[in-house]
Amino acid sequence: MAKCWANSLGGCDGISGEHIFSNAIFKAGCSCPTLVEGVKRIRGGDPTRGAEKSNILCRHHNSLLSPLDEVIGQVANFQAEANCESFNGTLLVEGELLERWLLKTVVNVAAAGWMGPFKWQPSDDIVGSIFGLSPVPAQLGLYSVDGVDPNHRPSGGVSFSPLFFLTPAGRILAGVYVTVHGMPLLASFNTELARRLESGEMPDLQTKFSPEGLRHLYHPGAIVMSRQRGKPVHIGLSWGGVLRYADGTTASFPRNAAAVSAT
Repeated sequence: MAKCWANSLGGCDGISGEHIFSNAIFKAGCSCPTLVEGVKRIRGGDPTRGAEKSNILCRHHNSLLSPLDEVIGQVANFQAEANCESFNGTLLVEGELLERWLLKTVVNVAAAGWMGPFKWQPSDDIVGSIFGLSPVPAQLGLYSVDGVDPNHRPSGGVSFSPLFFLTPAGRILAGVYVTVHGMPLLASFNTELARRLESGEMPDLQTKFSPEGLRHLYHPGAIVMSRQRGKPVHIGLSWGGVLRYADGTTASFPRNAAAVSAT
């Protein structure tokens, strides 16, 4: 029988067909096909009919995570708008929501068995963090990554690259690179992961996103998006309800303001 990966929270009802990667990513007005790369259960990176869903969450817990799908939908819409050279807007989002979406996506992939032959279940601590019931431990969770996915298509898509450490007990999942329409993010499950990646312990990845090497930033105040045409645009991330700017100033997150301000 299908099992909800958030069953430790209680209150489960009928199972739902959860999109492994939020469907909002592919409804951004960019005519993006559903392209998913880097997962083992999708032959050639292209999902077969219905393969983008899996019975891994009940309807109740799926609905509670709707705000996470909404925030990545805002990011995807912003990316689509930024394809226009004349666009010069800024997107403001709550960093915690984007981080929770990132962790949810990793758990979805693992619970669906897309990382290999086994279906993994998250710990109660991870489940609590994804649902906002407990904070993500410091130095774990979301890191921005300098550069662009080299396999990014103009039509868009997502990719998923798990990172493992070898231990005497076997391989352990240390983190995952998830890219959304070319924008890479790192979900870290080990406080040493970013440092070890930047030091070259995984040489095949050293210039994956940038010829200048790997650079990560924990809980960034902004993600800068370079464009082929037009000046870079920014996604501002608040943490603890506070936006932090490069000049050292801060501002409260404008919860009642429009998310995108064009100039």
